[in-house]
Amino acid sequence: MTVTDVDARRFESERVMGMIGYALLFSAIFFAGVPGIVAVIMAYSQRGSAGPQLREHYRFQIQIFWIGFLLGLVAGICGLWAILDVTGDVWRNGDIHGDVQVEDLDLNGQVIGLFIASGVTLALMTLWSLAAPAIGFIRLATAPRPAEAA
Repeated sequence: MTVTDVDARRFESERVMGMIGYALLFSAIFFAGVPGIVAVIMAYSQRGSAGPQLREHYRFQIQIFWIGFLLGLVAGICGLWAILDVTGDVWRNGDIHGDVQVEDLDLNGQVIGLFIASGVTLALMTLWSLAAPAIGFIRLATAPRPAEAA
């Protein structure tokens, strides 16, 4: 077995690990982010020993995870803030035990803005969490093998 055969086998095994990472990141949106945590742990653990081409893919996987996480965090904070604002309004008006009518709620500009910000950020997170891993997977699947030594 020559050195290039060993390099080719190593590249193929690294490519498979990279593809698994992208698949986990893609599926994370459907399973509450748990596969994404597994993928980012894999990427952090593999990037030091990977070849230069795969190292970039692992860096991209880590970037996908953290950008998606931050977008989800912003969406959650905005949504929670809006819900707490509306709940506080209901609490202040003493309508806790009675029927709360939508007309009675004070949906001011801040609450509406927070709900819109939450929805837009959530949509961006969903788009990012589906498109970025798919693009990375395609790039990795179509990546040429490293140049063989002459």
